[in-house]
Amino acid sequence: MVTRTSETAAATESTPAKAKTKVSVLVVDDDATKRFALRTILAPLDEEVVEASSGADALRQLLRHEFAVVLLDVRMPIMDGFETAQLIRQRPRSELTPIIFVTALDQAETDMGRGYNLGAVDFVFAPVVPSIMRAKVSVFVELYRAQQELRRYRTQLETLVEERTIALTAINRELEAFSYSVSHDLRGPLVSFDALGKTLLEDYGKQLDKRATANLRKMRDASERMTSVFDGLQMLFRLTSGEIRREEVDVSALSSQIADELRAGAADRNVQVNIAEGVTVSGDKRLVRILLSNLINNAWKFTGTKSSPMIWIGQEVVDGEPRIFVKDNGVGFDMIDSHRLFGAFQRLHSQSEFAGAGMGLATARRIVNRHGGRIWAEGAVGEGATFYFVL
Repeated sequence: MVTRTSETAAATESTPAKAKTKVSVLVVDDDATKRFALRTILAPLDEEVVEASSGADALRQLLRHEFAVVLLDVRMPIMDGFETAQLIRQRPRSELTPIIFVTALDQAETDMGRGYNLGAVDFVFAPVVPSIMRAKVSVFVELYRAQQELRRYRTQLETLVEERTIALTAINRELEAFSYSVSHDLRGPLVSFDALGKTLLEDYGKQLDKRATANLRKMRDASERMTSVFDGLQMLFRLTSGEIRREEVDVSALSSQIADELRAGAADRNVQVNIAEGVTVSGDKRLVRILLSNLINNAWKFTGTKSSPMIWIGQEVVDGEPRIFVKDNGVGFDMIDSHRLFGAFQRLHSQSEFAGAGMGLATARRIVNRHGGRIWAEGAVGEGATFYFVL
């Protein structure tokens, strides 16, 4: 045991630590002696110190390298530290590079105000105290190193996200193509099956007994339900392609048209539809119409058992956010099941109670998602439901 522990310790000690990448610090001063002094002071930090003998030389160095911090002497001939700082800030590559001005203590009051206006992050006064200089520089060196590490992680994350997005997009396209093919290929035989059932009933219905006739009708009902499912699937797939062309859409006018169509198709029903005037939304008009049609159809269907069915379509503003709603006084739902409402083929009521393929609300959610919005519902059993959406 002792021997193995010793070997492990030895192996640990022999493993070289990851070398810390050096960063660059720019020292700008026309006096070579001062530059040498600053280099000596910064030597314990073990970073790369680059020297510039003038403002123009500093600008050339900034074009070649990226620096964690610039130590800039205020008093220099031809181009002083302030003029140099102004030019550094004008260049996009160095506009955020920290600048520490080095100046005489007796010039502090004059220089500090002007220096901070030009974007200085700090001042060091001569004669320079080595420990203070190193402390100030090390802060910006570590900050720079942390920023570089974050940048590296961000680049890796962006690359990973891009790779995953490409892979997911390819999988989704394959899945949608497969699903569309399945629904399209199966729909044809179902239509033929339904047509054969209809022909049998029309041509031989009188010759069949009641049980055979009832079974044929059940077969036709089942094929019609399956056909509506495939139609819904194809609608979902079509909604995933094509561009969104946003425009100002008159929700009130579209809702009125949809309500009129429902009344025309169900003359035996007397549903009071209350539509607020002047409701508009920015969206793709074709998709918004499908969205409203599904929501209003949903409200129309689930008020079928009410003696005085009512539907409200309007808009309200909550916390500055305008949201459109379609409300009814129908059978409602238990909020515990609200997460199932917008799933494809999800039904909270039996087929015998309310017919349907369970695709309407899934289609509505797909349309809202394509607009970058959100949709949700609130309700209670026997007290109706309200569907809200924001595009």
